[in-house]
This record gives sequence, C-alpha cells and structure tokens, in this order.
Amino acid sequence: MSTKNKRKKKQREELAFREVERERAQTLRLRKPTTKQRMLYFFVGLIMNALPTYLFFSIYEMDLLKSLPLFGFVSIICSIILSMGYHNVSFFLKHRLLKKTGVNFQKQRTKKKVAGGEREERQKKQLESSITTQAVSLSLLYNSLFFLVIVLIFAFYITWIFEAHANYILSLAVASSIVTYISSTKIQ
Repeated sequence: MSTKNKRKKKQREELAFREVERERAQTLRLRKPTTKQRMLYFFVGLIMNALPTYLFFSIYEMDLLKSLPLFGFVSIICSIILSMGYHNVSFFLKHRLLKKTGVNFQKQRTKKKVAGGEREERQKKQLESSITTQAVSLSLLYNSLFFLVIVLIFAFYITWIFEAHANYILSLAVASSIVTYISSTKIQ
C-alpha cells in the first residue's frame, strides 16, 4: 500500500508541476510582444516623435536639412524606448482586463467534449483577441498623450533656456524615458 500511495503522490506532484509550467509558459507568451505588435508600437512611436520634430522645426526655426540626421537618430532611439512603454502598459491592461472578464486560460479540463470544447476554445481565442486589441489601443492612446504632454512641458517650460538642438534631444529623450519608466513601475 505504501508504494502505491507514494506513486500516487508522485503523480500528483508531477501533475502540479506540469500545471505550474503551463501557467509560466502562458505568462511568458502573454509577456512577449508579437512581431506585429512590435512594428505597430515602433511606427506609432515614430509618428509621435515626428510631431515634436515639426514643433521644433517650425517654432524654434531649426534648419531641416542640417538637423535631419539629428531628427532621425533621436526619433529612432526615442521610438524604441517609447515602444517598450507601449508594451508595458498593454501587458498590464491585458492582464487587468482578463481578470475583470473572469477568463482563466490556465485551467483546462482534461476531459472535454469534442464539439463543445472546440467551440469553447474558439470563444476563448476570440475573447483573448478582443482583449488584446483593447489593451493595445488603450496603451497607444494613454502613452502617446502622456508623451506629448511631457514633451510640451519640457520644450516650453523646463529646457527652453537651452539651444534648440539640446532642447530637442532633452525633451524627447526625457519624455520617452519617463513614459517607459512609469509604465514599467505600473506593472510591478
């Protein structure tokens, strides 16, 4: 009897271990952005960085041709930083929305009916897709507005005493860093 109990206990432990591994794999899958999301985040970040570029070009009268390498380099670097912030908020919102809707993707029944199980899986995937779209949209809106407000505050109130090139670099770099930092602290 004791060997039989030991085997059952070992099987339960293995089952629990597999369940934990499944949950960890699910969390990692949700945590890592897809290529499509990365491209979306980067291009929206480029557009958000192009708006202040126009501001500095027109108001601070920076020469476009002479400053083009600076505009390009700073915009690309800040877009990469900003895309991390987009994903952080998207990840946070996705988990929050999943908890609110009560969907639990980690628990799976071992004995499913074939037709009912497939329908249920399709509904879960559709719901997860809808929640992902909502989270990404809210993330883009929230971070973009937050970024632009910080850029305007820095450009006109904090770094206005510097030369236009330094003002441009500081405003965009600090704004994208603040947005990414605040979005990463929201997750923890």
